[in-house]
Amino acid sequence: MEFLIWGALPYAVAVMLISGLIWRYRYDQFGWTTRSSELLESKVLKVASPLFHFAILVVLMGHLVGLLIPMAVTNWLGIDNHDYHRGALIGGGFAGICLVVGLVLLLWRRSTKGAVLRATTTNDKIMYLVLATVIGLGLVATLTGGIGPGGEE
Repeated sequence: MEFLIWGALPYAVAVMLISGLIWRYRYDQFGWTTRSSELLESKVLKVASPLFHFAILVVLMGHLVGLLIPMAVTNWLGIDNHDYHRGALIGGGFAGICLVVGLVLLLWRRSTKGAVLRATTTNDKIMYLVLATVIGLGLVATLTGGIGPGGEE
């Protein structure tokens, strides 16, 4: 079971991602649009959007670094397992909190600005629910699963 979750599943997800991107590019390039709401309200958007997008890029880069850099390299650099996990916990926790703040600001903007709310579709609501769930679960896992109360991993 452990091999299935940590060995096979990540590759299956990567294949699904690449296949989906190819399918969308070939058959449904213009099926979804962003329907920009920037013209409807931009004060909150100027803060919330960069915060959210930079934070999600940091989270993505953290995952890529964690997955692509082998333990032999970190050991060669003199980074032991404890320091590696502590750095991931601190960096990932900070990026996750910034991500949540950005998402909350975007959701607040979408729900309180009349013109933006009227432009919100059911797909937008489902996307925000899924996004908030994934971000919330990831942040909880990061903040509760990294290092135990006694400092052990």
